[in-house]
Amino acid sequence: MENENFDLDQKPAANKDLWLFLIIIDIVCLCVFGFFLYKNLSARFFTPADGTLAAATVVETQAPVEEKQETPVEEVVVASVTEEQPAAKQQEPAPAKEVKPAPQQTPAETAAQPQEKKESVIVKANPKSKKYRRVTFRYYGEGKKVSIVSGFTMAKPQALRKKKDYWETTLSIAPGRYRFLYIVDGVNTPDPYSPEEDGRSVVVVE
Repeated sequence: MENENFDLDQKPAANKDLWLFLIIIDIVCLCVFGFFLYKNLSARFFTPADGTLAAATVVETQAPVEEKQETPVEEVVVASVTEEQPAAKQQEPAPAKEVKPAPQQTPAETAAQPQEKKESVIVKANPKSKKYRRVTFRYYGEGKKVSIVSGFTMAKPQALRKKKDYWETTLSIAPGRYRFLYIVDGVNTPDPYSPEEDGRSVVVVE
């Protein structure tokens, strides 16, 4: 009987401790829940005294940042447009003009064409002597050394002097009919602008 009474006395004490523990836990949970609820409601419905000023400063500081971000974008667009324009011009090359080659002439055609008549032998009176004439010979051609040989030179080459586009010499010759040749760099060459006879040029001095 004593043991049974002891057990009966112990059970109510254990139940009291359990209920007390549960009450403490409920109080802690209510405190935590109330803290978070207060924090949420204060953030939504209550603002600090300088809240408007803080918002204004945030807006003022953000506005220049947005402008600075927009201006480089416009500059990049303008630069890209200006850079594309020269590229487009370079991609359009000017049409090349067709150059037609000049038709080549055969030796027969060049020989058939009439050559321009040039005054290669000029006969003038000699004021110092009525017996001789002043005769000027001109050789139109290229060469490093040009001379003339004939009967009036006593078969000795007479040198010509280089002028603008021809070689020239003036001799005193008696009237008559003569045959002559030019010696161009050691080669006997007839005058293309004078009549020929037996491969030599002919001049008539009157």
